[in-house]
Amino acid sequence: MSPRNSSSVRWKRVAAAGAVVALAFAASVVPLPLLYAFLPGPVRDVGRLVDISDASTYSSEGKFLLTTVSVDTQVTLAEWVAAALDPDKVIVLKSEVAPPGVTLDELEEQQRDEMTDSKQHAQEVALVALGYDPPTGDGAQVEETIPGKPADGRLQPGDVIVSIDGVPVETTCDVGAGVARHRVGEKVGIGVRRDGRLQRFDLATAANPDDPGESFLGVAMSDVGYHFEPGVDVAFETGRIAGPSAGLMFTLALYDRLTADDLTAGGSIAGTGTIDCDGGIGPIGGVEQKVAGAERQGAGIFLAPQANAEAARRAADELDVVAVSTFAEAVDYLENLE
Repeated sequence: MSPRNSSSVRWKRVAAAGAVVALAFAASVVPLPLLYAFLPGPVRDVGRLVDISDASTYSSEGKFLLTTVSVDTQVTLAEWVAAALDPDKVIVLKSEVAPPGVTLDELEEQQRDEMTDSKQHAQEVALVALGYDPPTGDGAQVEETIPGKPADGRLQPGDVIVSIDGVPVETTCDVGAGVARHRVGEKVGIGVRRDGRLQRFDLATAANPDDPGESFLGVAMSDVGYHFEPGVDVAFETGRIAGPSAGLMFTLALYDRLTADDLTAGGSIAGTGTIDCDGGIGPIGGVEQKVAGAERQGAGIFLAPQANAEAARRAADELDVVAVSTFAEAVDYLENLE
């Protein structure tokens, strides 16, 4: 081989090696534009996040653990491949986290609003369960309707819903509870005040897109003249935690702090689930990652919404996963722990 040919071969090998190094570097540092990853997030002792004044409080031997999911928005090719070997990490499409047209900043703002609602519902449910007077109001104002859903074209922004099936309602919670009493497809009578006049609309309920077994009208509402002054000052110090999925654990921790009995029975109780103002527990996302986080913290029990329970059981190694549909069910289960 001539010196020229030998030199050419060496340069080709160097170039090939350089290309391999460059590709490996890119695979490890360049994020894939359409993919995010879910992984176990921080686990917090909820009791430390609840601040109560103007009421007697009680300590517990155990603790309630709030579980979260972290979202990695910079997934590389190497991480995508590695995730196949990590049962606690899942790769998802960006559109599964933020719908098309919604930025991460907008999503975070929405989740902060959901956290605010979750805190309010936790206070309502826990304090009413303890015997405090429920919230009152002057009805539920229609803010908007979802195109193609039962309320669309029938109810209008500015309408104030004042009755369900002829029974007066005072709050958005009353409206939700009245609709929930109907099976999907059944008609519900909606009494509204519009331009100073009372009108009634009979609407056939549809299936809730987030929970197909639940009746749904497709209307966003806000409370009119909402009043809830139980005489107990409650604050949840959540920091950067956002979203509605901590509702169940907020409610349990608050209830536990205000009762002499120890609901934890000295153990570590983890869980997740939204809380409705009527005490219903709703489904959440990322339950597998939340189970993993709870097991890392040594929890013995994991309370899961009914819709997420099977997935939670498949993800659990040592945890006892308990399915709950309402706050009352969760309390009843915990009160019978030994």
